[in-house]
Amino acid sequence: SVAVFSGKDICINRTVFAGGTVTAVFGGIDLNLKNAIIREDVTIEAKAVFGGIDILVPPNVRVMVDSTAVLGGIDNGVAPQTSGKKVPTIYIKGTCVFGGVDVN
Repeated sequence: SVAVFSGKDICINRTVFAGGTVTAVFGGIDLNLKNAIIREDVTIEAKAVFGGIDILVPPNVRVMVDSTAVLGGIDNGVAPQTSGKKVPTIYIKGTCVFGGVDVN
């Protein structure tokens, strides 16, 4: 999904989520995965250029972030999984230029 000089709200409800790409240029994207079905590891490519992206994830996942930032960044607010059982991982590959990505 792409938002240029605009905003988008994306909500994945009770649907299997397999990953994707979100790009915000002078705009914003809210990606709500709280009710998504995530059974295996997935990758989200998040690109924020003079914009912002908010990603809400369900409680039963782990989040790993790999980012490149120029006067911006990614904030991973998801608590690490400490249980011994295997949970799916959301890999976020981020690029931020004067923009940011928040994961909660």
